[in-house]
Amino acid sequence: MERFSLVSLALAAALAIAPSASADEFNYTISGQDFAADLTFTASQMQGQAQGVDLITGVSGWFNDPDSGLVTMSSSNPATAISANGATASNYADSGLSEYDNLLYTTETGDGILDWGGVLFSVGGYQLNIFSDSDNGGAGYFYWTDNGATHWSDPIPSPLDDAAGGSGTPPPASGNLTSAPEPGSLLLFGTGLLGLAAVLFRQAKLCALRANS
Repeated sequence: MERFSLVSLALAAALAIAPSASADEFNYTISGQDFAADLTFTASQMQGQAQGVDLITGVSGWFNDPDSGLVTMSSSNPATAISANGATASNYADSGLSEYDNLLYTTETGDGILDWGGVLFSVGGYQLNIFSDSDNGGAGYFYWTDNGATHWSDPIPSPLDDAAGGSGTPPPASGNLTSAPEPGSLLLFGTGLLGLAAVLFRQAKLCALRANS
């Protein structure tokens, strides 16, 4: 009986953990002129997509722009990544306000983490589309679209260096995409529990057979 209890406990824990670990989280900070953001993307590897090309399914963190001011996304003010409905880097979805694909290039840095479609998400009815002038990752500029109209394809340059005179065109906003390791660790843990459950179940079955023989 004790062994069956252990089996049930391990199996329940594994099943509870493994599905929640199917997506990974990636942190990204944009520090730009007139626009800044510190975002966490929840993304999953898409079937049929190349390695390192994930689908963004969730957005959290904060962003700051001239129209909305500082917007912090939380459980009481959640962001919704608008479904891309199977869009690809060559076939964008269309929300009526923006075209997008919600693809995240997890092996890239800078603005190369997004392509021309970028990510579209909504917070309290306020839609924000962040994208890059890159076909599938690479160097360039970030752009942002505010509700599809107010700021249409505005670039996000880094702030000018006023101490140096602030002359010329500022470089593009950039940053590093970093992966949060917890989901992957939980997946390994869940897989290990499934293995443990299988071993315990086999041992319990053998003990039951011996007891009945």
